[in-house]
Amino acid sequence: MRFLTLIAFLTLGGLGLTACQNKPKAPEPPIANMQTLRTIDTGDIVGSITPQAGAYQWAAIPYAAPPVGELRWRAPRPAAPWEGIKETLNPGVRCVQRARSADVYDDLGALVGNEDCLVLNIWSPALAKDALPSGDARLPVMFFIHGGSNVWGYGGQYDGQYLATRHNVILVSINYRLGPFGWFAHKALRETALSGPDQSPNFANFDMIEALQWVKRNISSFGGNPDRVTIFGESAGGHDVATLIALPRAQGLFHGAIIQSGYFTSHTMETAENGVPKGSGWAYKGARALVGNLNPPADLNAPDMAAFLRDASAKDVYIAAQEDDGSAENGSAEPGSPLIIADGILLKADSLEAALDNPGFDIVPVITGTNRDETKLFNVTNPKLVKKFLGFLPRPQDANQYALQAEYESAMWRARSVDTQARRLKANGPSDLYAYRFDWDEEGSVLGTDFSLLLGAGHAMELPFVFNGFATFPVGGGKIFPKDTAQERDVLSRTMMSYWAAFATHGKPGRGMDGTLPNWQQWGAGADRLIVLDTVAGGGVRMSTEEISVDSVLSDLDQDGRFKSFQEKCLAFLGVKGWFPEIRAQVDKIKHVDCKL
Repeated sequence: MRFLTLIAFLTLGGLGLTACQNKPKAPEPPIANMQTLRTIDTGDIVGSITPQAGAYQWAAIPYAAPPVGELRWRAPRPAAPWEGIKETLNPGVRCVQRARSADVYDDLGALVGNEDCLVLNIWSPALAKDALPSGDARLPVMFFIHGGSNVWGYGGQYDGQYLATRHNVILVSINYRLGPFGWFAHKALRETALSGPDQSPNFANFDMIEALQWVKRNISSFGGNPDRVTIFGESAGGHDVATLIALPRAQGLFHGAIIQSGYFTSHTMETAENGVPKGSGWAYKGARALVGNLNPPADLNAPDMAAFLRDASAKDVYIAAQEDDGSAENGSAEPGSPLIIADGILLKADSLEAALDNPGFDIVPVITGTNRDETKLFNVTNPKLVKKFLGFLPRPQDANQYALQAEYESAMWRARSVDTQARRLKANGPSDLYAYRFDWDEEGSVLGTDFSLLLGAGHAMELPFVFNGFATFPVGGGKIFPKDTAQERDVLSRTMMSYWAAFATHGKPGRGMDGTLPNWQQWGAGADRLIVLDTVAGGGVRMSTEEISVDSVLSDLDQDGRFKSFQEKCLAFLGVKGWFPEIRAQVDKIKHVDCKL
């Protein structure tokens, strides 16, 4: 299963609309400004001031020691202090990954980044050091975890200056170890661990906890309130937020959570070690196959095997973990998407969902939501659904089939990530729970290629709305976000930013920061279930009473008469089952569905 972020994909080059593109020169780093001088527990730092919004920005602050050498595949250690003033200006620091089409300063598919990457970025309103708020006047903190299948992306891709300055919050984004460096279950590492946390294969989840602990210790130095921290993340980052909600070790480090297009699936130790075969939906090579690809000497004992693995180059580890076919751009030359591993240490329950069934503590207020057309982002490259006009312009093979397939796949994503989890959380405590569906689909077109049909309210499309990221959108932004829809688009963006900030500030989205928006009711407040986020032209922002389930989506698909043939409906069933392998048994109960396309 592939979860790319929109900014990694929706460039003109990512959609195949340009044959080639000169690699631009990387911009110069911002200039240090002594007005941003701050003291944290490891020393003095200085950042910069953004020219657009006048926000204070600090980039690539180390929150943990570099996880290299003997610290590779161990829980994070504290960052070392430094002498003098450290300039924190480079938002481009990233962990080991392959460059995607949004990485316009790198060669597509090149292995970039390094293991010394455990840093975070901070944006704040322009607050003088001698006039920082204190006590209850300190500002709410919004802590963002990026998406990218847990194999790609970095915190510096996201610009927090507008949320920070418009709504008087502190915005933090983080890096965490990716792919095989972040999740790796091998017995030699467990048998030679130096501590209990080191025995866990969930190194990246410990990174996130370490970053939250850093925030708790240091965010007051930026005017932030460590007792009012909201974690939020999209796609794989949404999965990581859902994971943190369930982990006892993370409790007390955050006070609200927003899950954007997340998922609640997890690995067992068995699947983490032995892998998941292709065709099962969550293809994952597993630790045994990775080690086998590194060709270790025969019969190594645990200490020697651990030393062999830590001596291997980052490049060799990455290549040993990646899938065996395809290209870097479509993701198949990368490692399979890691998931939280039920290890008995960090995640003690049998699965992430089981942990949420019986957490043993009160769940913080939660927002969870999906986009109406999630899977269109992925289906736009599926040759069974899309053809290339003139060799480069994507067009649906059949517009009706294309729309229906995405409708049911995306409804199942919502059923699994929103409605099912809302019922679960409501059944297990007094959790304040809010849900949304993002419906904006007013994209433009290029030479007859209709992005509104091809992408619609696709996966990650909400991100530029939450961050006001339209002006800095990668190549193709003018086509995805045309000028003639900009006014309503910007109103919706401001609405969403206001709801997100109100949740971070007050623990509920309510009527937004200024109290003028439609009231976002809790899930189950009367007949209400979720809020629909759209422009006036699309029906506006409104509460909906609709509630769905895995069974209701499958039943609706089974009975839907809009498909032109059994083969078309069969393709939709296969799509739903392929995306969500955990529901295969429910799909297979529909006896007359015998799809072998």
